Amino acid sequence: MPEFDVEVSTDDARLAELCSMYWTTSDDGSFTYTVKALSEQFGQPSHKVSKIVAEACFARSRSRRCSECKKGFIYRSRSDWTSGARFGPTRCRTCSEADKRQQEEERERLNAIKRASILECCAVSNDGITPDAADLDLSTALALAALLEDAEEISGGIITALENRTDRLTPTSDYDHKLLEALIDKALIQVHPSSPPQAFTWKPDGTLEGFYPTAVSYYLSGTGSLEGRIDAYLASLTQVISREAWPDHWVEQFSELWFDVATSECKAYLVHLLKRHGLDFTPGQKTDDVFRQALKWFSIGQMYYFIWRAARDSAAYLAREKVQARQAANSAITRISADVERAYAQGWQVNVYQRDARLPLSTLSHILFSRALKLDNSMAYSPIDLPVRRAGLELAWTNIDSESFERLIFQLVVETEGYENVDWLMQTNAPDHGRDVSAVRLRRDPLSGHSSQRVAIQCKHWLSRSIRDVDVNTAIVSVSHWQDPPFDVVVIATSGRFTSDAVAWIERHNSRGNRPSIELWNDARLEYLLNERPHLIRTYELR
Repeated sequence: MPEFDVEVSTDDARLAELCSMYWTTSDDGSFTYTVKALSEQFGQPSHKVSKIVAEACFARSRSRRCSECKKGFIYRSRSDWTSGARFGPTRCRTCSEADKRQQEEERERLNAIKRASILECCAVSNDGITPDAADLDLSTALALAALLEDAEEISGGIITALENRTDRLTPTSDYDHKLLEALIDKALIQVHPSSPPQAFTWKPDGTLEGFYPTAVSYYLSGTGSLEGRIDAYLASLTQVISREAWPDHWVEQFSELWFDVATSECKAYLVHLLKRHGLDFTPGQKTDDVFRQALKWFSIGQMYYFIWRAARDSAAYLAREKVQARQAANSAITRISADVERAYAQGWQVNVYQRDARLPLSTLSHILFSRALKLDNSMAYSPIDLPVRRAGLELAWTNIDSESFERLIFQLVVETEGYENVDWLMQTNAPDHGRDVSAVRLRRDPLSGHSSQRVAIQCKHWLSRSIRDVDVNTAIVSVSHWQDPPFDVVVIATSGRFTSDAVAWIERHNSRGNRPSIELWNDARLEYLLNERPHLIRTYELR
């Protein structure tokens, strides 16, 4: 019995005969005529016979049938038939395509139901209050600005889903989630009904259950058009974004926000560098703790130096010791912690690394560093060196004289942990060779134990002019008279400022590793230190 029923689509009798003979089978199921024999009989090249037949007819099998419609499978060439013997389908193409169409129609039906549910549950509200930046906390205000300020991520007042944004919202995905969820919890942003069904979670009965925060689109709460709400919020932000115009509560919240952003910057760089070395790393609580402690002493750019060293050494540890990749990656944060402690204890002069071009600045970081703080180099910035200040919160240095200023510095040092043997020459402006206050600074190195430095503090209650480079040089020369034992550090504490030439002179001096090293306590730094000791501010009536 023939295996195939041949259906020819040509009027050429000779071509029809070729097709019939091509698909003719013997009783054992083998093909009766070889391709070579058909080529010679019909005067066609051997390699073209199968192609000619495939264009002129198809063969339907009598033994191999679709499990659904029971019709024989269709073949265009003998190779199709041969391969089908091993990998043949159970259903024909017609049934498969019909099933696909049915499944697609069912998906569309379910999606229509889901979209209707989304429209009902997430209908755009017009009865809220458009947020005003000054009424929000600093972190929330800037996070909201980061969502709204990039025009490429806004269309018709609809905020693009976080996972589809071109620029990062914050340096790390965990910080993205934290700020986004804060905005949602405070009802500052609402899920927009244009969000796709796959951005939501659904119960088995098809009703809406929840949503993925980074996958849905949002709109700003308030009244009026969606675009108008965004314009109104950004206008309110413009009024207070500059640090000089910050509301009082922003000033108080700044330190926490800066540490959050700076810690995220460091985590992102660590993950980035380890990945470049082929190491996967997921930061945990220990990573946060190490970076937050280190950032009290070093800027982001200086932390990049420690991170770069740790990533390099972790990669070398993997290659040298043949440990597991996870162990090598986790060793990086231990290395950073040890290096930071040692650098602080030994007073290292740590270089400031600049941003890696492969790790672009996040939108939140840009708003904080460039728009709010107006920093020329955010990598070198530390809030301890340059605290955010606002008119009305500065200290009233004119309320004290030079002797009171020295007494204030003396008390500040006495009350600070890590300083011992604090001494103060009671005669102000005495010929003390530059030593108004002296102390021993103790530092703890987790590897080498305790170390100490002799510190001389020169107090300059100068309100009428800034300290110049020549003044700094004079201070160093004066302190050099004390050689038994010599001083390791000279601190110049002033109620005023330093000229740019003085700062440049000090940086050159310190970069050469000359002894003593020089530290600066200007009015801004003293403000920061004294704000943590309000009893001293009250005692000296500085505010």
